[in-house]
Amino acid sequence: MNLKIKYILLVVVLLCISGCGYTLVTKAAMPYTSVRIGKILNTTSTPKLQDMLYEALATEFLKRGVTISDSADYVLEGKIYFYQLTAVAERNKYAAEYEIAINGSFTLKDKNGVIIKEIKDMASPFIESFESQDAVNSIIASKERQNEAAMGDVAAYLVYEMTLSLREPKKDTTK
Repeated sequence: MNLKIKYILLVVVLLCISGCGYTLVTKAAMPYTSVRIGKILNTTSTPKLQDMLYEALATEFLKRGVTISDSADYVLEGKIYFYQLTAVAERNKYAAEYEIAINGSFTLKDKNGVIIKEIKDMASPFIESFESQDAVNSIIASKERQNEAAMGDVAAYLVYEMTLSLREPKKDTTK
């Protein structure tokens, strides 16, 4: 390809990217650099969801450059109160495809306990589908992997909402 055409294509790509709304978010632009993940309650009958979400949140925060610290000024807490595994497709009279739906409520508080951001009744756009026609052990293993994937989706959404969507944390001005 001609060198001139390569430069023109590069300029066109750069112009498209710069005009599409995407921006680089640096660590300095984050509303905080460390957070404590507080109590995550699981009031569903499905065990370990809180542990999976805690791990997924820690991973997602670290990806975004936010460290996890017990001495952080901000704490994220929440509750998972709905979990449903539903068979959505059937083959040969056996459930062949399932989906997972999760709901919860979460808050981000500052060191004084003032709520900075609250997400009430987060309903799932976090539906994970998986297929299995194998033995029960395989279905359970698939369900466990998809529970982790669903918690990863929940964590990505929460981290976005609790960090990137905040321009700057609100300060308590009632003093």
